Amino acid sequence: MIVRSIVMTALLAAAPLAASTQTVPVASTTDAAQLVVAAESAWAASIQSCNAETTGALITEDFTYTDFNGMTYSRAWFLKMVKACTQTLVRIEPMYVGLHDGDRSAIVLSKLHTFEKAAPIEIRHLTHVLVKENNTWRVAHHHSTVMKSDVGPGGDQYGLPRGGKAFAQLTGGPSTRTPEGFLPTVTRGPAAGAVSTAGRIATEKDVIDAAFSYATSFQNCQTPTVDRLLARHYLITGFNGMTYTRIWMIKGTEDCYHNLQRIEPLQLRFYGDNTAILLGRYHQIANNRAADLRHLTLVMVREDGEWRVALHHSTTFNENVGSAEGKLFYSEGGNSTIVSLPYPNRVHVKTK
Repeated sequence: MIVRSIVMTALLAAAPLAASTQTVPVASTTDAAQLVVAAESAWAASIQSCNAETTGALITEDFTYTDFNGMTYSRAWFLKMVKACTQTLVRIEPMYVGLHDGDRSAIVLSKLHTFEKAAPIEIRHLTHVLVKENNTWRVAHHHSTVMKSDVGPGGDQYGLPRGGKAFAQLTGGPSTRTPEGFLPTVTRGPAAGAVSTAGRIATEKDVIDAAFSYATSFQNCQTPTVDRLLARHYLITGFNGMTYTRIWMIKGTEDCYHNLQRIEPLQLRFYGDNTAILLGRYHQIANNRAADLRHLTLVMVREDGEWRVALHHSTTFNENVGSAEGKLFYSEGGNSTIVSLPYPNRVHVKTK
């Protein structure tokens, strides 16, 4: 049974983008970002027309779809939803385009506006990870979270602009038909460094170790280690759909209120030698209280010869909403735990 699951449809205008703040040619950065936005626009338009065949050519073969309920669905399920044409998406408003690995991978953060028939759905924060395959940009992962601008962690105690939020346009509420008119921020990450000579198994271990170190160093208030493991343009999107800055994460590490930060990996996949997506369950106990169990997307990039976290996006698990079909992983809601959950990592994928 299909229950209120988000299927994306939209037309995204490829408007001129803000220039990067780094010392790279403005034109080259803007042009590269424009190609990413054009790919997003083509992807959205294909879904708006319910053309599953065209959509399939615009996503990777291992595409994954993490919905607002924290459940992660298969490529086959997603294309089935596109063909069914059950939802109407009005538009996507990009807030951020981050280019990595010599412009071979990209992170796009957007505001997602959707309608069910004439009824507006709550605005959602949307993360897309795109990769360049055979000179074509394709969406590899989709992760959305309802924007709750009055819920979750703040940052005013740190004296940071906007309380540490990365974008001024991070506000919740019902979806709208009229664009807000803002332009996305564009950044470009540094070079990966010397070509890695590690084999695939060793590389997988390196990425997992970096992710685990990221969590444990944050838990243990080890600011220099956290600083080293955050990519230059690191961003973190919380369960409330708000995205916070790198300095906010550093300040939070110094605040030292964490009793537990733990990641249970569910899937790790690579794109080229310098970009990886890690999907997992995220456990957090802070101030002696267990937080809700969350789905975690980590986008890992190799910078200056070291694997670092470029993006952290978490969404609370709620298995009671959304589709019961097509889930890649068996997951339930509830609170974070100290020990690993004895659940199987994979469930049967329904393709018909």
